[in-house]
Amino acid sequence: MQEIEVLRRQIEREKKARKEAEQIAEQKTREIYYVNQELLQLNDQLEELVKERTAELSLARDEAIEANRIKSQFLANMSHELRTPLNAIIGYSEMLKEEAEDEGVEGFVDDLGKIHHAGKHLLSLINDILDLSKIEAGKMDLYLESCDINTTIQDVLTTVSPLVESNGNRLEFVILQGVMRTDITKLRQILFNLLSNAGKFTKQGTVSLTVSLEAYHGKPGVSFCIQDTGIGMTPEQMDHLFQAFKQADSSTTRKYGGTGLGLAISQRLCQMMGGHIAVESVYEQGTTFTVWLPSSGSNPDCESVLPEEGSQSYLDEGHNTILVIDDDPAMLQLMQRYLSKEGYAVIVARNGQEGIRLAKERRPSVISLDVLMPGMDGWTVLTTLKSDPELAGIPIIMISMTDDRNLGYALGASDFLIKPVNRDKIISVLDKHIMERQSDSILVIEDDLATSQMMTRMLVKEGYRVIRAGDGRIALECVAQSIPQFILLDLMMPNMDGFEFVTELRKRDEWRSIPVVVLTAKDITAEDRMRLNGYVENIVQKGHWRREDLLEEIRNLLIGARTNR
Repeated sequence: MQEIEVLRRQIEREKKARKEAEQIAEQKTREIYYVNQELLQLNDQLEELVKERTAELSLARDEAIEANRIKSQFLANMSHELRTPLNAIIGYSEMLKEEAEDEGVEGFVDDLGKIHHAGKHLLSLINDILDLSKIEAGKMDLYLESCDINTTIQDVLTTVSPLVESNGNRLEFVILQGVMRTDITKLRQILFNLLSNAGKFTKQGTVSLTVSLEAYHGKPGVSFCIQDTGIGMTPEQMDHLFQAFKQADSSTTRKYGGTGLGLAISQRLCQMMGGHIAVESVYEQGTTFTVWLPSSGSNPDCESVLPEEGSQSYLDEGHNTILVIDDDPAMLQLMQRYLSKEGYAVIVARNGQEGIRLAKERRPSVISLDVLMPGMDGWTVLTTLKSDPELAGIPIIMISMTDDRNLGYALGASDFLIKPVNRDKIISVLDKHIMERQSDSILVIEDDLATSQMMTRMLVKEGYRVIRAGDGRIALECVAQSIPQFILLDLMMPNMDGFEFVTELRKRDEWRSIPVVVLTAKDITAEDRMRLNGYVENIVQKGHWRREDLLEEIRNLLIGARTNR
C-alpha cells in the first residue's frame, strides 16, 4: 500500500508539473503572438515610412535636377550676356589702340591698353567661374582630336611670353616633336594657367617648359614640366594649393592678385582627361608643376605620340601663300608679321635647300628670296627654281642689301626689293601677283550692333568686303542675292537663330560649300555641337578668340574654298 501511495504522489507531481509547463507554453505563445503583432504593425509603419522617405527623396531629386537645370540655364544666359559686351570692349579697345599707335597719338595708347587689359582680365575671371561651375555640375565635355604637340606648345608660348617676360624673366623650353590625341583647348588652358602663374610669381628669374614622352603605370603619355625660380611655397601652403578660391595666403592674393581658380580648374581638367598634376616646391627657391596626360586620350585604341620630321610652317599651304626664304630670324619674323596682317598665309625657310624643298611641296603663290645666305645663296636658289618646269612659273621677289636688280631680272626674278624692306612697297608688289584678296566677301550675321560693327571694321581693315545681317532670315536673303565666300555666324539671334540658319543654308546645293564659322557667346553644349556637326567649319567662343587667330581661320578657309572650286 505504501508503494502505491508513493507512486500516486509522483504521478500527481508530474501532472502538476506538466500543467504548469502547458501554462508557461501558453503564456509564451501569447507573448510571441503579441510580439509578432507588434512587429507586423512596426513593419507596416516602416513600409509607410520608407514610402514617405522615398517620395521625399524623389521630390528632392526632382527639385535638385530642376535647380541644376535652372542653374545651367542661368550660367548659359549669364555667359552670353556678359561675354557679348566684353567682346566689343576688348575688340574695339584693341583696334583703337592700334590706330592710335599708327597715328602717333601716344597719349591714348596707354589708356586704351589699360582698357583692353582690364576687359581681358574681367573676361578671364568670368570664364574661370563658369568653367568651375560646369566641371562641378558635370557639364564639361571633352572633345578629343589629334594634336600636333609642337604647334600647340608654340601657340601657348606665343601667348604667354609677354606675361612671363614682363617680370624680367627668361622663358626657356624644350618641345617634343610629335602628335597625341587629347582635348587641345583644355590642354592649352592648363599650360597657359601654369606658365602664367610661374611668370607671375617669379621676378628676374627663369621659367622653363619641358615636354617629354613618359609612361605612367604602363600607359604611354606626355609629360609637361613647368619649372620656375620664383617665391616657392611652404608645405602648409601646398596643402590647399588646388582648392578653389585659395592662394598661398591672403598676403599672396593682395600682392599678386587673382582668384585662386586657375590651379583648381587645371587639376580637374587633367583628371577629366585621364591625367594628373604633381607639384614640388621649395620656399623662396622655386616650384615645379608636372602635368601628365595620356597620349591617346580616353581611348586606348587611338594613336599615341609619334615622332615627326620636317620643318615647321606658320600657316598651311594654298592659294595666296608666300614662301619667305631668308637666313635672318629677325627678317623672317618681320615678314611674317607684315604678310599675315595683310591676309597672306606664310611659310618660312631658313636656308636655300629648305626653300627649294618647301617650294616643291607647298607650291606657293609667290616666293620672297634673300640674296645673301650661307651655303646656297639666293642667286643659286633662283636659278634652281627657274630651271624646274613645275616651279618656273612661280613669281619670285628678290630681296637684297644691294641694288642688283638687273642680274635678278636676267635670272628670272619677277621683282626686286632693297633692304630694309618697306611694308607698303612689298604689299604693293604682292598685290601685282595676287589679285583675288580684295574680291573675298564675308557675311557677318550678328544681332548685337556693337559686335557687328567691330567685326566689320576689323575685316574691312584686312581688305575684305563685308555684308552684315541682323538675324538668320535677313542673312538668307543676302545669300540669295550674292553668295559670299565666307560666313561668320552668331548663334543667339531673334527671328531666326544660328541653328535654324545653318539648317536652311545647307538645304541648297549651291550654298553647301560656303565655309561657316560660328562666333558665339553662348556656352556650347554637346547637344549644340551635334546640331552643328557637319554644318560649320569651327566654333569660336566670344572672348576666347584672338583677332589674329580668327583672321588666320578665315584666310585658311577661304584658301580651301577657292582650291575646291
